[in-house]
Amino acid sequence: MPTVRRVPAAVVRPLRTAILRPTWTDRLATYDQDETVAVHVAAYLDGDDAVHGVGTIYAEAPPDDNRDAIPETAYADGASWRLRGMATSEAARGAGLGRLVLEECFAVVRERSGSVLWCNARLVAVPFYARLGMAAVGPEFDIPGIGPHYVMWREV
Repeated sequence: MPTVRRVPAAVVRPLRTAILRPTWTDRLATYDQDETVAVHVAAYLDGDDAVHGVGTIYAEAPPDDNRDAIPETAYADGASWRLRGMATSEAARGAGLGRLVLEECFAVVRERSGSVLWCNARLVAVPFYARLGMAAVGPEFDIPGIGPHYVMWREV
């Protein structure tokens, strides 16, 4: 059965880089929060020590542009957590690892007394997040060099 663990940033960076930023180095695919306030989750296939799914979260309010669509309580200090760097290896796609990583991220938010998880979701990931109860808000927007996204969020 697949498992998830909370791990140091160095464990999630290689897969994050390979899947989300294949032309970058691990150093370029490092978030400022990686070594300080972020919580990193890694997923493993049964009997395999290789990391096949990753996600990173840290406390951050959603973009102000979405205040009309996200409850005002989400903007209080520590209420909202941002999800970044969600990735699943090609070998493990469809094995449920993304769901396990996201569910563990929801658990972290609850443990830290947060109430909302949000992300900038690539268009290809919108259906995945929607299946797990996250809602898209605001207009589609482009992140240069990466592509079109929506802000998505969910109360946890």
